[in-house]
Amino acid sequence: MRTDLWDQFDGLVGPSPRLLATVTAHNADGTSSLVTYDGAQMRAIGILGSTIPYNAWVRDGRVVEAAPNLPLLEVAV
Repeated sequence: MRTDLWDQFDGLVGPSPRLLATVTAHNADGTSSLVTYDGAQMRAIGILGSTIPYNAWVRDGRVVEAAPNLPLLEVAV
């Protein structure tokens, strides 16, 4: 049984999360090689004009925009 509260929460999360990753290379085919904070390697469509390495937001397999280079803090709730 779904409630209105659950629907509101589901709307916040959305179907595709935004990931923070570090761009390690720009590839000739228009993709970027990235490493996530937990060490996973991936490729995403898009190249931003920043100097490598830099942080970027990735959503749906595409580099969306540059992310600030701030320390990462993980908190368990």
